This record gives sequence, structure tokens and C-alpha cells, in this order.
Amino acid sequence: MKILLAEYATAVGLGGTYEVEGRAMLSTLASSFQRCGHDVVYPTSGPEIQAGRAVRLSGAGEFEKFLESTKVDAGLLIAPDEMQAGFLEILEKNTANLGCSPAAARLCADKLASTKVMKESGVPVAEIVPGPEPCECGCRQYVIKPRSGCGSEGVHISSSAQVPEGYIATRYVSGMHLSASFVAGKGRFLPLTINRQLIEFEDEKISYNGSQVPYNTPRAGEIWAVAEKAAKALGLSGYAGIDFVVGDLPRAVDVNARPTTSLIGIVKVMEEEIASLLLARQFGMMPERITVQGMHSFRKNDLGIQ
Repeated sequence: MKILLAEYATAVGLGGTYEVEGRAMLSTLASSFQRCGHDVVYPTSGPEIQAGRAVRLSGAGEFEKFLESTKVDAGLLIAPDEMQAGFLEILEKNTANLGCSPAAARLCADKLASTKVMKESGVPVAEIVPGPEPCECGCRQYVIKPRSGCGSEGVHISSSAQVPEGYIATRYVSGMHLSASFVAGKGRFLPLTINRQLIEFEDEKISYNGSQVPYNTPRAGEIWAVAEKAAKALGLSGYAGIDFVVGDLPRAVDVNARPTTSLIGIVKVMEEEIASLLLARQFGMMPERITVQGMHSFRKNDLGIQ
């Protein structure tokens, strides 16, 4: 099959951490599809990876045209959350979508709306705080984050729930920062790995700096049950990841309706090919379970493009 892998940061040259992580995910996915015997094509602003065929774009405006015109059997998109739904609509007009639906991507890009949907469905979440609380409530901490956005950009801890326009406040939850990666859709939910997120706290800022894949926890069954309930409530399909803070309960704090950076470690420890799982989800039958051996840790600063 001919596969389109459209990773936006690499395609338009966003630079910074977005492009570093994006190109690492692109390389991981392209290598997997190539190992499975498929032809891969991907757009780039210049940098190339060692798998697939690169198509040079001269600017961000060409990305949509590339999605519209490239003739392939199936495609997978990785883009900033707020842009993903629109690009997915274009992709689906042209080929089979190996990832999330535009509707689910649009819902998950809105952290306020997706949190409300999960809460209404019985998924434990970090509580949304609509505004400043009275002093008699005592001293409290809140996580302030963009209502729409990916990664840990703009996320910080505050003693006030007062937020600027475009941001939301959630109650700060103590616990271990983990993520659950899975492939879902068409009535199936296939767990991949639970990962420990390497989170750094500096000057009230919260930043993600890598993952340990997998992280073996006695609460795995509890986490997977919550992840599956959230995936169903949000209509997730393809590869997706949910970030949790695991304390009294596994509380969902963020949902990624697209490939995540943890995938870089997952392919190092999973016997199955991620490419075959994504194609099986779309065109065939996924296995009941996957096989994981060993452990792989990485930090963002050390990501290399292979």
C-alpha cells in the first residue's frame, strides 16, 4: 500500500520542540510502515528522514493542497490540536484516515469541552474551576493551561484560579504522572503501554521532558478501565494517548487524539509493528493483545532523527 504520513511541524518547518518531537514521531512511523512492506510519502520543508519518500513544500500554504492532491491508499496526520480537525476533513476526502475522526479531534482539542464530556461519562478528571474561589476555602493550587493546545506549552501552577482569555483552570491533583497509549475504534480497544511521564516543575511551570516506556504499576487494570471509558466517551479511533495524574484515582488531565511522543519508546519494546496495528484497525482485525519486552526511556533533549 501507499501511505501518506503528514506531520505538520516537519512539513512547514515550525522549528523548536514541536518539530523535534514531530520529526521523531514521523521517523518512527515511517520506519514501521516501511518494515511492513509499504511505500511511504511525507511532506517536508527540507529535512529528510531515512524512511519513505520526501516531498518538498515551499510554505505552510501548500500543506492543505498536498493533503488534497496526493494519491495514496491511506493516510495518517499529526498536527497541532487546534488545526487537526480541519486537516483531517481534507484528508478524509482524499483517502482512508488511519487516525482519529475530525469530530473527535475537534472535541479533544477543546480541553474544557472534552473534560466535561469525560466527567459526564463517569471518567475521573481534574476538576475544572470556573473562577476565583472565596478566601474561606483556604489556600489552594490550580493548574492553568490553554483551553486549546498541545504539549505542556503555557501550562503552570498558580495559587489563583483567575485565568486570561483562552485559558482554563483545573484543581491541582497530587500523584504520579502517567500516560496510557492505545489503539481504538470500530468497537475495539487495544491497550499498548502505560508510560511514566518525565515531568519537570520549575518556577511554577510544568514541562514534559520524556517518557519511561512502559511503566509497570499495580494500578494498570484501573488505569486501562478509565482509559477505555474515556476513549468511548470521546469517540477516539486510531492511536491515541491519555495523560493521567494517578493519586486517589487515575484522573484524566489531557487527551491526545493523535500519535504522541511516547510512541518513540513504544516501538522499541513492542513486538508488533505499530503500522500493522493501525492498518488492522482500519481494514482488518486487531489482535486481542500485544507483546511488550524490556523498557526504554528517552528525554526530549536527546531525541535523534533516524
